[in-house]
Amino acid sequence: MRVMFKLGLAMAGLLVVGSCTSFTADGLTYSENMPAVETLGDFEITLTVREWIGISGGPNLFNVTADNMSDPIRVAIQEEIEDRSGDAAINVKVTYESTFLNVLLNGITAGIYAPATATITGTVVTYN
Repeated sequence: MRVMFKLGLAMAGLLVVGSCTSFTADGLTYSENMPAVETLGDFEITLTVREWIGISGGPNLFNVTADNMSDPIRVAIQEEIEDRSGDAAINVKVTYESTFLNVLLNGITAGIYAPATATITGTVVTYN
């Protein structure tokens, strides 16, 4: 009975500790020089990030795949700018998080597979 209680307590502790993790970068601007602009519209993109050897939504061992999310995020923002015939994206916000399922998959694979989700929001503008 004591073993079952301790096992149950350990599992509950793991669920609490291993729940959602997140990282947010806010107020970023995707432009070198900011002249007067006209707003073309807002966007929100959600990407699944597949990283390896690390913690889902967190650090990677030896930074093996730490840059895996940089290019897809940059490309997604650039595509939004081009789709709206804009010149830049302003007020870009990147939220990097892992769900319970991401953490569960990370745990099952003993840290080999570390999926996460990146949500990018911002405003596309054109220069006046």
